[in-house]
Amino acid sequence: MAKRPGFLDVGALRGLSPMAGARRASLTQGFLGALLPVQCAGCLAWDEVLCPSCRALASSPPVFTSVEGRRVPIPGVVLGEYSGPLRRIVLAAKHAARTDVSVFLDEAGATLGASLWDAVGGMGSPAGATVALPGRARSGDGAVRVWVVPAPSSWGRRLRGRQVALPLARGVARGLASVAPAGLRVCVVDALTLRVGAGSQSGKAGAARVVGRMGAMRARVAVPTGTIVIAVDDVVTTGATIREMERALGRLDGVAALCRPRLIS
Repeated sequence: MAKRPGFLDVGALRGLSPMAGARRASLTQGFLGALLPVQCAGCLAWDEVLCPSCRALASSPPVFTSVEGRRVPIPGVVLGEYSGPLRRIVLAAKHAARTDVSVFLDEAGATLGASLWDAVGGMGSPAGATVALPGRARSGDGAVRVWVVPAPSSWGRRLRGRQVALPLARGVARGLASVAPAGLRVCVVDALTLRVGAGSQSGKAGAARVVGRMGAMRARVAVPTGTIVIAVDDVVTTGATIREMERALGRLDGVAALCRPRLIS
């Protein structure tokens, strides 16, 4: 049966390398780098899009955290603090037209995904209970559904190819599928879109971020009852985006993000 638009089944992606498109993009960046000088997106060293030290950040041990939800805290993992090289890599992914860090996003997502089940699927958790109870949230082949949902990007960012959450989500799903219990069907689902007029959160702080995300999203598809839902975003600050994702989808079981300000490990 053909998959619906917006769905990517990663059940068969265990152990695979990053996407071929990312490799082609890296070759293009290498060609441009031969003509024009480049700097490492993380540390600003010359002649490398990402130096070995900054690329190694994608494999850093994730930090367990939680985000204030609409009713209860939502467990999750982040790669590190929103500062230094990691912050500059995020900003480059969003705004630097000549800097392709898609391979980094895939690797970082896989690292987060491999630790995610420990955060959201532990004994007594809602996600763990979904897996343990027969008949809950089963797909046609008897597997439990897990949706990995990226935070929606603006249409302008989509058209420019500057999305961050979507390639990160693909890596998260791949990492999660590699370690999750048998019987989970992990899919990336581009389930949310921003309403017309919803602006960017860039440059906003505090209450402005909260107000800016209220009612800003709508669901493109309905979440099947009992599905385990994981939200993915580049940066978690006030949690306004995550709570709006929770509102639009009806539930969230976990969160994966690259970084978070003032992170306490």
